[in-house]
Amino acid sequence: MANIAMQLINASIIKYATQLLHVSPVLVALLLSAVIVLSFGRFLVWGAMHKRFPVSVAYPATALFFPCVVVLAYVYGEHVTTAQALGAGLVSLGVILLLRPAVQPEQDT
Repeated sequence: MANIAMQLINASIIKYATQLLHVSPVLVALLLSAVIVLSFGRFLVWGAMHKRFPVSVAYPATALFFPCVVVLAYVYGEHVTTAQALGAGLVSLGVILLLRPAVQPEQDT
């Protein structure tokens, strides 16, 4: 979740930066620095995730970023279509299905 949170913060910073009309070089440097620091943090979190979890868990979990982006777009007042909301729901359902423990068949003894 930390990786996804940092991705969303990066997306928010970039969205904010595009909405500025008059930008000072100092503000650009601060925003760029924040994006770089967060990206480095994501790199560290990503490495820790791969040490702790198998790839079959780590990668599907990061796909939750996409539904979160749809929610973020809605928060920013962007129009979210029914298809986008359904797609985000399907991605979430897919991740849940991928991350749930596998059911082992009973063996006759």
